[in-house]
Amino acid sequence: MRLLRLPSPPCRTSIISEADLEQVRWDAGQEDVEVSEPYRRIIEEAKSCIGFGAARGSFPEEWDAQLLVDCGATAEGQRIVLFTPGFLQPILNDADELDRAFHFLLLHMDEMAMQKKYVFVYCCLGMDWSAPLLAERLQIAFEILPRKYTKNLKRFYVLHATSSTHVTMWSFYAWLTPQFWDKIQFVNSIETICEDLHPNDESSQEELRRRFPQVIQRQDALRNGDDPPVNFGVPIRAICNTFGVDFTDKTTGRWYPKLPPAVIFLCEALEREAADEEFGKLFEVDPDAVFPLLNTIDYGNPLPRDLDPALLWCCLKVWLDCLPSPLLSFEAMNLLQSREIQPGNIQRQREYLIEIFHEKLPEEVAYVALYISSFLHTMCNVAQDRWGGKAAGSSATASAPVMLTPSTAAKVFASGFLRPRVFNGESMKAVPAAESLIATLIEGAEEKDLWIGGEAQNFAKETADSESDAESP
Repeated sequence: MRLLRLPSPPCRTSIISEADLEQVRWDAGQEDVEVSEPYRRIIEEAKSCIGFGAARGSFPEEWDAQLLVDCGATAEGQRIVLFTPGFLQPILNDADELDRAFHFLLLHMDEMAMQKKYVFVYCCLGMDWSAPLLAERLQIAFEILPRKYTKNLKRFYVLHATSSTHVTMWSFYAWLTPQFWDKIQFVNSIETICEDLHPNDESSQEELRRRFPQVIQRQDALRNGDDPPVNFGVPIRAICNTFGVDFTDKTTGRWYPKLPPAVIFLCEALEREAADEEFGKLFEVDPDAVFPLLNTIDYGNPLPRDLDPALLWCCLKVWLDCLPSPLLSFEAMNLLQSREIQPGNIQRQREYLIEIFHEKLPEEVAYVALYISSFLHTMCNVAQDRWGGKAAGSSATASAPVMLTPSTAAKVFASGFLRPRVFNGESMKAVPAAESLIATLIEGAEEKDLWIGGEAQNFAKETADSESDAESP
């Protein structure tokens, strides 16, 4: 994927220096240079940004679920890469964040495009490529990408192109090789791509369709006269199987299949902000600020930046409480009552929870419940660390309450996990037992007995090892 030798404006990004760009341009003319040294250096820099949670400088974990998605392989064994740059819209005016996104995209594309044949799907979502900061980085990408990107590319789908998209694409005409242009296909529906890549295989077509972000599926439905998918008030299994996201939580190393994207975006944003202190304010948020955000989440659009974390906590609770059935099912509440599992009886609660996750729940629902409880567990630990540090340094705050604990989290979120089908005087008597059960779940969310998946990956150790290697002489 090579630029013609066009005049270039001065580089105004920290991604690459003018001297390195000149080196790239020189290397482009050398047949024996497959990958330029500046490109390799950017990849190494990107590896240092692999982190989790609130780790400074790490890639937002939700980018794996929305920005650039590995969708498995075609029927012919070629990798499928799904790119939705519209999710960068909230950071278009932030040079540092765009540089970080550039590193993220290049790192993950390097893992795919440099290794084997691949199909690239570009999902249009009203992206303005003429934005100066974005255009600069796009030109750098055209300059530095190795030849293998074009050589290994089998097809380049442009989904839902508008007239503006066509104009933008033609503006790149002089930058790209004829071999690249020959691989571009404009398509108007997800169905066309799925049928092309998995002919006569409805199961694989359905699986590929699920990988498209909800906002793209919604756009596709509106274009084709179908009902657009939404997030609120929809059965959890329908969400999981329609646009659920396969997600690795780098904080715990656990892999979760088919998670609702709204849950990932809310939870990861809260964890990244270490927003435990705002938990207690979720019932104080301005309704005029909540409703637009609920619409954004309902339609699967990218979240705005710099949101009040209390709004995110509020939206997470609303999403859970709007589920037609609580995560652990109505039956779980009935059994809790009939078995007379009392508040504080942790042993019986643990046994009951293990039974629920391993024997009662559908797999999709179990993973969602485990992910949310693990997130709450992590946030409770953040709160404990914060308040513990203050208590150690000042006797005045030693007795200050920890706002977010398994107990307080359970009081707020228990109804999303466990509630009676009908609220009456009798069912209300079981609420303390339900809250106590969910507190026990949050407390032990990362225990192996509850986990239904495979062995967790230790990202914290891998990150530390990578940093150690980088510092070694």
